[in-house]
Amino acid sequence: MDRAAWHAVGDASRCVMEHQVGRVASARFVADSGGGVRFELEWQQQGIQGGGAELALSPAPWQQGEAEPIGNSHWQRQRLQYHHDIPSVLSAMANGRWLSIREQGSPRRFIIPSVHFQQAYGQFRLCRGEAAVEPGSDGHSLVLHFHAGVRDLSAAQQQRLSALAGRLASDRQVTGLVIESFTDSSGHPELNQRLSRERGERVAALLRRQLPALRLDIKAYGEASPLAANDTPAGRYQNRRVVIRIIKQEQAS
Repeated sequence: MDRAAWHAVGDASRCVMEHQVGRVASARFVADSGGGVRFELEWQQQGIQGGGAELALSPAPWQQGEAEPIGNSHWQRQRLQYHHDIPSVLSAMANGRWLSIREQGSPRRFIIPSVHFQQAYGQFRLCRGEAAVEPGSDGHSLVLHFHAGVRDLSAAQQQRLSALAGRLASDRQVTGLVIESFTDSSGHPELNQRLSRERGERVAALLRRQLPALRLDIKAYGEASPLAANDTPAGRYQNRRVVIRIIKQEQAS
């Protein structure tokens, strides 16, 4: 993992973000001018027999949760391509998920880590004419994503919230926090509304312990305002989120 390295290159006609796995394989995200983004995996040794492949978003070894399938593809002469909902896949990887590819009928899996991913992803977005950072990483908000049905905060989420609280404790311009909680569209709308409220309350409870004098407002939206389509696992993962928005003095009304 320490040798994992993502690199981004490109020009006005083509942007590429690539991860080279020694002399074994090359994984890349490719955006051509006027087209969408696709994922490619090129196996550079013998051993691929062809046939189908199953793609999934997997937790990193230090994360909790199960792998979430995202779709199927097919090997063509040692090369695999996947086109569906790649922006949501990229967003999930930017939030720490790993990409897993399994050959159908075989126990073999290819794991594409998101270690050292962020800098290359920012360059890839700039190449495509987008902002260099994901929403929620701009110093004015923090975004936490949740696995399906999960209410409790993971150890990694608690660490991110504690780091945020430590930074805000010394910022005199901060007047409050707005905690906005969303779910995907799976399940009954009333249950989703309750789930989004419970996630928001758990985030607020941790922050209140470290920032007792700061005003916290919880807004539970349930399945409203999705960021991505709910018909793919990657899209649903992106929609299951709690956004902590930082309100500063010049923003207060």
